[in-house]
Amino acid sequence: MSETVEAAAVEIYRPFAEELERTGSTLIPAGLVFTDEEITRLEGLQAQIPEETVTNGDAGDKHDIYVRRIMVDRAGELPTVVNQPFSDGILDILYGEPRAQVLAVLFQSDDRFYIRRCQMNRMTANSFIGIHLDAASNPDYDYSMIVQLGRSFEGGDFVVHDDSGHQYAYRASYGSVLVTTCKFRHEVTRVTAGERNSLVYFYSRHAEANRRSE
Repeated sequence: MSETVEAAAVEIYRPFAEELERTGSTLIPAGLVFTDEEITRLEGLQAQIPEETVTNGDAGDKHDIYVRRIMVDRAGELPTVVNQPFSDGILDILYGEPRAQVLAVLFQSDDRFYIRRCQMNRMTANSFIGIHLDAASNPDYDYSMIVQLGRSFEGGDFVVHDDSGHQYAYRASYGSVLVTTCKFRHEVTRVTAGERNSLVYFYSRHAEANRRSE
C-alpha cells in the first residue's frame, strides 16, 4: 500500500476491501465515497443527458431499462466520452482526488485504474437486468461501481452469483455505492415500485482499445 494513502482512509475502507476480496462485492453506505453535495451535482448533471431505451445488453443479456450514456466502450475502440459537457462534469467528480485513495484501499493496489464505461440506468416498475458477466463486454474490466441515485423504490436487488454457486443480494439506498468484481455474473431483480436510478461505471487497468472480439 502506498504511503500516500492516508491512515484514516485505510481504517474506514479496510472492512469493505476485505468483504470485496472475500465475496466479490461490498456495499458502502452513503456519505463515505461521495459527499452529499457531490451526489446532488451528479443528479443534476445526469438529468441533462438524453435517454434511450435498452432491451438487449452488450453481453447478450435481456433487460428492460432506460440509459443515459456518459462514456462508451466499443469493441476494438478506445473509450469515448459522449454527451458533453454534462458527462465531463460527472467524470470530474468520479475522478476527484479523494477517490484515488478510496480505490487504492478497496482494490488493495497502487495500480492506476481507468474508467472505461459510464452510464445512468433508470429502472421503473417491471424493469430488470438479466444475469450477465461484465467481462463479456470487455475482458479487461476489473471492477464496477454503482452509485445509487434512486430515492424510493421496491425490488431491484443487485444479486451476485459467484463461481462456487453462492449468491449475495444487496439492497442499495440513496447515496450508497456498491463495488463488485466484473468476473462474477450478476443481475438486478425486477423493480416492483418506484424508480431505481443508478450511476454505473467500470474500472480497468487497461487504457488502450477494447480487446473484446466482435
